[in-house]
This record gives sequence, C-alpha cells and structure tokens, in this order.
Amino acid sequence: MSVSAKAVVLEVLSAGESIHDGTLPVRSLVQAASVFDIAENSVRVAIVRLRAEGLLESPRRGEYRLGPSAQVVNEKIHGWRTVSTRTGNWDGSWVAAFTADLSRTDRPALRRRLRALRFLGFEELKLGLFLRPNNLTPGIEGIRDELVALGLDPEASVFRMEELSREEERRARAMWDSLELEQSYSKLHDEISSSMTRLDQLSLNESLREAFLLGREGIRQVVLDPLLPKPLVDEDRRSAMVDTLRDYCDKGLGLWARFLRVGTSMEAVAP
Repeated sequence: MSVSAKAVVLEVLSAGESIHDGTLPVRSLVQAASVFDIAENSVRVAIVRLRAEGLLESPRRGEYRLGPSAQVVNEKIHGWRTVSTRTGNWDGSWVAAFTADLSRTDRPALRRRLRALRFLGFEELKLGLFLRPNNLTPGIEGIRDELVALGLDPEASVFRMEELSREEERRARAMWDSLELEQSYSKLHDEISSSMTRLDQLSLNESLREAFLLGREGIRQVVLDPLLPKPLVDEDRRSAMVDTLRDYCDKGLGLWARFLRVGTSMEAVAP
C-alpha cells in the first residue's frame, strides 16, 4: 500500500503535538518519510504544497507545524474516535433524500451528490430516492446540513419517511450487506489485535510502518461505515472493533512520539 509524502508529514506533525509545541524541523519530517522509502525531495515538495493550502505554517525558518486549516481537518478525521456518539436508538423510520428532480447532466455535481450520500450511508431504494435508517443523533436537519456540506445539492429534499409498504420495507432493510459488514468488523478487530502484539517485537521503523498502514485502513473503514442500527447489524461487534482501533492508534501515536524523541536526541549530540 503506497503512502504519500503529504500523508506522512501531516501524520507526523499531528503526533508531534504531544512533544513540545508540535513544531518539527524539516530533517525530522524527512527522517520520518524515509520509513516509507519516500525521498527527501518529495517531502520538500509536499511541504511547499501544504503551506500553499494553509495546512502548514512555519513559526521559524526550517521548522513547521500544523496550520489552522489542518487543525479543522484533524478534528474531522479524529471524529471517528467518538463515532458511537453519532448513533441513537432506531424507531424504524428512515431519512430520505430525493434527487430525481435534480439534473444528471452536470457530471461533477452528480459525483459530489452520490459521494455525499454514500458517505453518510444512504442507498438507493428506487430511482432518485435514497434512504438510510433514522438513527443518527444529528437528526434530519443535522443530516441535511452534513449532506450539503459534503456536496449534496442544497435544493435536494431531505426528510423523514415511515410507513413503507411491506415490500418496500423488506427491500430497504436489505440494501446493506449486514453479514459482510459484521465480517469486516471481526476481521479488522482480529488484524489489529494481532498487530498490537507484533509491534513490540518489531524494530521501531517496522512498527511505525505497520501501525500507520493498518491504522489508516481501519480509520477509513470506520469513517465510511454506514452506522446501521440493530437489528440491521450487530452494533456491539462494531463498537468492539472501534474500541480496539482506538487503542491501536493511541499506540501508533506513542511510537511516533518515541521516534521523534529519538530523532531529536540524535540531532542534539550530532557534531
């Protein structure tokens, strides 16, 4: 699995916030990127681009820390840690998004629309009618705002729906592959648990690489999870996976902190 210089720089600076003020010299970022066989020039190019995007700032020459824009991104990404607070009891109703009256000729707008709906776990029951269980704590208005922020057309209708016909109810509940979701929870849980034990037996560089790659894949899975309620999916199995992933990522951050401290010590005694 490939890792970009941009991803490494942001991850390391995020971990670096637990050391001093989160400011690191370029040489530390280059050293961190070398764990993933990323060339120094790629790191420097990534830094230039991240600064242009407002994701990095330089309080002193040759040193960098996360910029205000990156802090916002960090908060959104780290929201996976409290994903359980986004779900509540399901009363059997649905959140519906109606898009059949929206243009399909604007391909970029269509892609943004579908991406937003998929990101919040919506599936298409019939042409232009997307549903998801009404179990998210933001409620209908909050979900509407999130969808628009993610790229759904502001004029799309988002509303509560209930009392589907028996056949529509059956089809709606079958739109998600619950068995596949539950198997993915168990698989990730087992992979993380095995890796947690193995990290202590690896070199620091090897453990950093493994924790970064597996942790990133786990976070992606949680962020894209439809967060279905019972009885559509086993919520306890999902919660157990998220709890294990949280511990694993905390260990990964600890490894980065150790790596950065070692690097700083080596620099301090270097001639």
